[in-house]
Amino acid sequence: MKAKFFNVLIILLWITSLGAFCQNNCICSDTDKINSELYLSGELFTPSIPLDNMTYFNISWLPGDICLADGGIVKNKKIRYNGLVDELFYLDPKTNQTIKLDKKAIAQFHFHNFQGDTSVYFRKLKVKRNLLPDSIEIFVQKIYQGNVSLFVFHTFYLNRRETVHIDENFILKDIYKEDPVYYIKISNKKVIGFNRFSRKNIYSFVPDKKDQIRKFLRESISGRIKTDSEIVGFIIFLNSIVKE
Repeated sequence: MKAKFFNVLIILLWITSLGAFCQNNCICSDTDKINSELYLSGELFTPSIPLDNMTYFNISWLPGDICLADGGIVKNKKIRYNGLVDELFYLDPKTNQTIKLDKKAIAQFHFHNFQGDTSVYFRKLKVKRNLLPDSIEIFVQKIYQGNVSLFVFHTFYLNRRETVHIDENFILKDIYKEDPVYYIKISNKKVIGFNRFSRKNIYSFVPDKKDQIRKFLRESISGRIKTDSEIVGFIIFLNSIVKE
């Protein structure tokens, strides 16, 4: 899912929205605070059971930059993001140990090159918990940024457990499945999240644009919003009809 998603996004976003997407990739603007030697706060990560590699956005360590909440930028560090626990990890070059970074201290991060894509940015987004009144902050990938912005939360759920044979022993292994959540945000106001783009979800998000959305779907090739290209195309359309 990931490789297909990113290939489609690279083509569509480059053609239609490169300027808007790249204009404000990093919120850090104080050049005096750009320093690769700034300290990263975090703690040594030594879980009793290692996280499943399949739950990492990037299985291998990749170089990237981290924008801190105080405005500084820590550049060119080896990082990994795990969607199951929603945490960013850093590889300490001196000890070769994994450090779980303090989420509160991070504003966003950027991978220099993820499978050939140099435009992969994650940022923190405050969202409502299901059935609870309070909000939480999660790391989401920026897909499209404009009057209407699109983000993806690369989360996982426990799909099943199966017995596997490792080192002459049988163990019960948790098998996870990716379950991305899409978040749409209008400017700095309303945020709504859902797992799929149903008409009910869309109409509840922008009820005053229902007629225009119906017309868009009638005139589209498939008449739906399901595939990666259809989702991005719909967000681009929303940007043409929704103003701040």
